[in-house]
Amino acid sequence: MNIPDNINKEMNEMLHDSLRVPIGVDDKLLNQYLKASISYVLTYTGTAPAVINDDRFIFLCVELASFLYENRTTQIKDIPAPLKMVMDQLALNGFNS
Repeated sequence: MNIPDNINKEMNEMLHDSLRVPIGVDDKLLNQYLKASISYVLTYTGTAPAVINDDRFIFLCVELASFLYENRTTQIKDIPAPLKMVMDQLALNGFNS
């Protein structure tokens, strides 16, 4: 499912702000982390429009991409529990819509 351009742009700006990385620095890398995060969250939660239009979806994608970027030099074994809890909430919302 395609993410609307306005949501994608908002997530990209939020990601840069969250990491305090100026626009233009590591853009390709951050974009790849954001795409991977979007794909992971959509796969985990379902692709219902209710999921994409939920603020938790944007939060999850940005936070997961931030987590991946910040830990890019280490081996990641698992996603932090608070993010998993929000994904579970969003999954229930997506599958029940």
